[in-house]
Amino acid sequence: MTTLDQSSANALEGLADKPKSFGRLAWERFIHHRLAILGLVGLIVIALGFIVGPMINEYPFDKPDVLSRLQGPSREHWFGTDEIGRDLFVRTARGGRYSLAIGLLSAITATAIGTLIGSVAGYFGRAVDALIAQLINLFLVVPALIVLSVFALNFGSNWWRLAIVLAGLLWVRIARVARGVVLSIKEQEYVMAARAAGASHLRIITRHILPNVVGAVTVEITLLLGSVIVLESTLSFLGLGVRPPDTSLGRLVADAKGNIDNDPLRVLTPGLVIVLIVLCVNFLGDGLRDALDPRARSERGSGDD
Repeated sequence: MTTLDQSSANALEGLADKPKSFGRLAWERFIHHRLAILGLVGLIVIALGFIVGPMINEYPFDKPDVLSRLQGPSREHWFGTDEIGRDLFVRTARGGRYSLAIGLLSAITATAIGTLIGSVAGYFGRAVDALIAQLINLFLVVPALIVLSVFALNFGSNWWRLAIVLAGLLWVRIARVARGVVLSIKEQEYVMAARAAGASHLRIITRHILPNVVGAVTVEITLLLGSVIVLESTLSFLGLGVRPPDTSLGRLVADAKGNIDNDPLRVLTPGLVIVLIVLCVNFLGDGLRDALDPRARSERGSGDD
């Protein structure tokens, strides 16, 4: 076979291959993002530690033991014990489960609310957009921590109520992202063709608008998860989050702050867990952004050169 014939055969073989879908391309970009994989693996390991750790530890999270109070890390108590002898590893694992549960529920709820409101504002525009834009501005100027403190004081006795309270103020960020994406795609040819064909507004939004918002919103979920965990820890540190006998990572820091001079490890351990979770979430969000929007990586790469 001549060189010309060989090159023609290679060209035909290349044309016969199916083009890669957007999902496959995004997955390939994601698995080559080392920090994103590190963040995903780290989150899985931390979550498994929160779930499996207490199962192999014989100490319940709320059982005091005055004979073992204020002990340092040991084979029996991996993170030591608190002032009434409760095992700190078990309490850290239980607090971590609550913090992750609050973060996930709040992030998902805020994303659903923000995506719906932002999509409606961007699609209909005019008076609807102006009204929702003013509502968003109102939420932006309100001091979030003060409002959260008031609501958490009255409705934050249960972890799921606290998650709903957090979602009630954090949907604004998602709404702005969704609105911006919808504004950029609602005048595309396929949307105008669907409108001209007589498709209802609900069908256009659910079939043509929302699928294009998923990529940007998926990235925002991960970033919002880190913010929620930090906010929940702040509220629990102030005594307005999860109430005893349950606990969270912020509550553990608050309980140990009085002994920070004599036993700094009690404060550093749950604080370090919070930092690790937020770092893993941010790494994961960075990888998702690069995978779902490759222009972000190219722009940052050109800026670094």
